[in-house]
Amino acid sequence: MFDLIKKHWITSLGILFLFSAFTYFLKMAFENGWFPPEIRVLSGFALGITLLFTGYSYYRKDKLYTCQVLAGTGMSAIYATFSYVAFSNDLNWPYNVMLISVLALTALTTLVSYKQNLRGLIFISILGGLLSPILMKAKPEHDMVLFGYVFILTIGALYVSISKKWQELRIMTFIATVLVYATYYIYFDPDSWGKPFFYAASLFVTYMAGIIFASHKEKDQFTGWNLYLSLVNAMLFIFWSIFILGSFSITFTVPLLIVGFTFMIVSVFVYLLSGKNIFPGLIYVCLGLVLFAISAANIKPMSINGMEYVVTTLLWFLVVSGTYSISHFVKSFELRYVSYGAWVLLIIYWFTVAWDVQWIELFGLKFVPFLNAGALTWMLLAGFGFFIAKKEQTDLPVLSNIFAIVANIIVAGLITIQIKNIWLAYDINNFSRPLAISISYIVYALLIFLWGSHTKAISFRIMGTIVLLITSIKVFFWDLSGTANVSKMIFLVIIGLLTLAIAHINKKWLEKEEGNKTLKTPPSVEESNT
Repeated sequence: MFDLIKKHWITSLGILFLFSAFTYFLKMAFENGWFPPEIRVLSGFALGITLLFTGYSYYRKDKLYTCQVLAGTGMSAIYATFSYVAFSNDLNWPYNVMLISVLALTALTTLVSYKQNLRGLIFISILGGLLSPILMKAKPEHDMVLFGYVFILTIGALYVSISKKWQELRIMTFIATVLVYATYYIYFDPDSWGKPFFYAASLFVTYMAGIIFASHKEKDQFTGWNLYLSLVNAMLFIFWSIFILGSFSITFTVPLLIVGFTFMIVSVFVYLLSGKNIFPGLIYVCLGLVLFAISAANIKPMSINGMEYVVTTLLWFLVVSGTYSISHFVKSFELRYVSYGAWVLLIIYWFTVAWDVQWIELFGLKFVPFLNAGALTWMLLAGFGFFIAKKEQTDLPVLSNIFAIVANIIVAGLITIQIKNIWLAYDINNFSRPLAISISYIVYALLIFLWGSHTKAISFRIMGTIVLLITSIKVFFWDLSGTANVSKMIFLVIIGLLTLAIAHINKKWLEKEEGNKTLKTPPSVEESNT
């Protein structure tokens, strides 16, 4: 590709100047009314067809270089004429007729270039076709026609560049398309954000799909120009999303979230298509995490019942969990510790704002315990803590215990708040709230012992014992104070049964430990002689 550019870039520049002169002639003739519109169109088509047939004569003489220069310039002249027809108010060609004509011309250019291996022909033709709308300066009311025109040329160029592995065609088309979009966004000054955002999204999706398919076709493991072009495409779309929506004072949180999730999905495809090469997919994961972080920082305008704090926390949790996943793939302990520290900071942040999250009715109920935004967020943070505690149990037991303790504190606090909210929401007076909290703590201690028996971690026995003892003290010295009633008796029976269940689990756990110690203890000398 570089040898081709080095050899022909001056020729291409000269052709570009000549083509610009032709388009400016058409523009001047249009503005000054030198000829009737029909004569202008006829002269454009005549010049284009003449250059095509001249190029064909050189093709028959086996002079491919001159053939491609002349034929490509002729195709460009025809594209410029179609642009004049499309964007002129003097001619009333139906838009569908014009687009069908452009589609037929692009199909012809694509077919001839593909079959005859004419690399320069399609390069010059597509370049002239994409630059024509810029030089002709379409009007704002022509935006849909312009989009269809550019889209047709882009698809044709991508198909040939992927099929023939002509990377310079792909790069040129991308640059020219971005230039068309940028030029007309500035000239058109759109009244709403919908159309320009749709056009930018279409550009992004088209090139992203084309680049992924090209990488798969070329078997380059998504490296080199494909990787570079895909990153430029992604960053340009991020820029346009923020710029367009910001120009209309619209929060760009939701669009950036969509793009972030798109990047995550793309990273999976890239990872699979690149032969499970981590680096290219990792870049898209990082871009997705950056977008989540930007979205989290801009979530405030979406404030509804304090839900902006929930969304912000969830977005930052995606960043934390994504960072941890990256550290696992690249085997970076430093990055893993960064994710751990970010998890702690996120817990602190959520603790300071969680109280501002209001209840939202669900199924006609004022408050549903554990099935509300605040509780689910706490459970997600605690779940990550338990997951890390399990993962680090062997290599870093101290850190594992710290994570387990923090996660258990979260669960204990969550249980307390949820029960308090039940009593507050439904004004319950028939049952003792302190005893309900105590039962919940006993159930929680039971779960801790179950988990400890499963993981064989002594720290969970210590933690469960602490919860059980503190709850027992609370029951006897706090909950049972006052007059005796039936509800207190029922609660005591429930607490007693749960405590016996904990004792049974602890007994089985101790028996397993003693059995393991017996198996690991070597026989004594006397037993060996016997």
